[in-house]
Amino acid sequence: MKLRVLSGSVTREDRRSTLLSAIFAASALLAATFSGAAHAEEFKFGDLSISTATTLKAGVTMRASARDCRHVNSKNGGCVQGDGAGTGMNSDNGNLNFGPGDITSATVRATMDISGKWKNYGFFVRPTAFYDQVYAANNMDFYDLTPTAQGVANGEAKILDAYVYGSFDIAGHQTTIRFGKQVLNWGESLFIQGGVNSFQAADVTAIRAPGSELREGYTAMPMLVFQTALTPDISLEAFWQFAYSITRLDPAGSFFSTDDITGPGSLPSVLNANFDDPQNCAPDGSYNPADYLNPNSNPICLDRTADRGQDSTNQFGAALHYYAADVGMGTDFGLYYIRFSSRLPYLGFTNGPTDFQTTCDTLAGTPGACSVPAVAASIAPLAFAIGANQATYFYDFPTIETIGASFNTTIGTTAVAGELTFSPKMPFGINDSAMNASQIDGLGATDPLADANGLPNGPISLLPFNPGAGQSTLSHIDLDAYQGQFNTIDAFSSTDLIPSTLGADSGYFLFNMGFVYVPNADKYPLNRGGAEGGYPNVTGAAILQGSPFATNPQYATEWSTGYVMRLGVDYNNAFNTPFTVSPYLAWRQDLTGWSPGPNTANYQQGLKQVGIGVGIDYQSSWRANLAYVNTFSNDWTVTMTDRDYVQASISYAF
Repeated sequence: MKLRVLSGSVTREDRRSTLLSAIFAASALLAATFSGAAHAEEFKFGDLSISTATTLKAGVTMRASARDCRHVNSKNGGCVQGDGAGTGMNSDNGNLNFGPGDITSATVRATMDISGKWKNYGFFVRPTAFYDQVYAANNMDFYDLTPTAQGVANGEAKILDAYVYGSFDIAGHQTTIRFGKQVLNWGESLFIQGGVNSFQAADVTAIRAPGSELREGYTAMPMLVFQTALTPDISLEAFWQFAYSITRLDPAGSFFSTDDITGPGSLPSVLNANFDDPQNCAPDGSYNPADYLNPNSNPICLDRTADRGQDSTNQFGAALHYYAADVGMGTDFGLYYIRFSSRLPYLGFTNGPTDFQTTCDTLAGTPGACSVPAVAASIAPLAFAIGANQATYFYDFPTIETIGASFNTTIGTTAVAGELTFSPKMPFGINDSAMNASQIDGLGATDPLADANGLPNGPISLLPFNPGAGQSTLSHIDLDAYQGQFNTIDAFSSTDLIPSTLGADSGYFLFNMGFVYVPNADKYPLNRGGAEGGYPNVTGAAILQGSPFATNPQYATEWSTGYVMRLGVDYNNAFNTPFTVSPYLAWRQDLTGWSPGPNTANYQQGLKQVGIGVGIDYQSSWRANLAYVNTFSNDWTVTMTDRDYVQASISYAF
């Protein structure tokens, strides 16, 4: 790994040229190797039939906007607001690693579906492999990815799905049983996360890749799935998960990453640093007290320890569906119960083995010396630094229970669906500063630090528990949560208004709107998307942030809402060619509130996102796509507003 100043990237143009050449060469190789219509290979061996379908693709992503200095920590060259708020030092590596016009991903991928059937039994296997030249080179502008992060981002070969199944008639009830790694999609969401399907793990890196498909973005989980028809109108589906699965987040330092201490290859949490360089972290337990007064010395760093809370076997769920043929044009009603370990992490901190008073007395050289406020105040910064360097951080994956209901029907020519979920005592992540404040109170360091800085005395914690020496902070607050969403799907023919106006042969319109309601969420310092903001207690803000500091906190709210929609049309035999051209427009707007997280829809009030693109299809075998995505807001704390991007991909299926 190496650290570079922002202006010192002398290889960016060479890298951009090389990667563009590589991606276009890969595309040309695809074109030269394959031609003609797509077809799946099928083989028969008596009663056994096996079919294969393969997709090869190449794609590239390019950053299309400059950095906003407000999204870079001030010590890394960024800026702060007039109120002192700014981006944390542990939140900007992904932004700093790529400049405008940089290629942020250059991938080639192969995915194969292999299915087989023998009588009433079958199997399905989906291997995939990809390679990303950008992360294989690992030549970042700011801080190279760790080996772990690079190992995830630069490519891998793995089995996505692998399961066997059998279909049986049990006492007149048609029943199917599947066993193995598989994806289970429950509920009625189109675009919005959270809700019924929160138990389904995902691979965020695969979803971000150019030309990605949902089948590559879902993480197949080891499950036993049972489906049966109880009556002609009522069906039951149930699953038991026998090994834990996690959602793979963006590797730390990759382009879309917004947190350096989350995701594969997470870095130490850096404190008291003049410049963000985890390589110079002081070794555990060997912090030199004099370094606290030297801004160019080793920073205090908190290492990540083992994850907690994963439950490998006590995860299960059931879904009951009733089809009411006489309701509207026919309506499917669903009821759900799901118990699972969170697929997303909850941050927590653990104090070192020594409390503030003991450390202070050791530095003073006299037992009990630090019981005198003046003595404690004179030594407080050094004692605090030593204690902080012994702390660590961890991620918790608590258990979540969700009860849900859904419907799916047709009104006229429009498919209409919705779902509502209730999660009793759902865990919600806590703001980082609030956890750190509880550590300071719990170790007895608050008043001495306040005295040393001329600040008011008194507790600064906002949480119900303040950990002492060797203890861990709360990693979540448990509150009842309600989530709901509603969606429509319209398919248009050439005579309908939108296609006929645009001269298209067909079209579609998708709409998905939702809400998150967490009663009493605003009574706690719950984490939310976007920049962290300030801390409401002046003493706490000054101790936690130094100078300048902000006292306007950015916490989650009780209510939050938003919607997503997508409009597209198709031009068959466009320009008198055998190609189908399909332009589309996508729009997201988060209307009100800030969702507590992480297992909700993550609405960020004021966020707007527009995507415009075009797909080209040739005989359902060759496909190409070009898209531009822009995220913007009047609120600087909304994430990703300076990371617009362009993606291009080409694929061949056979």
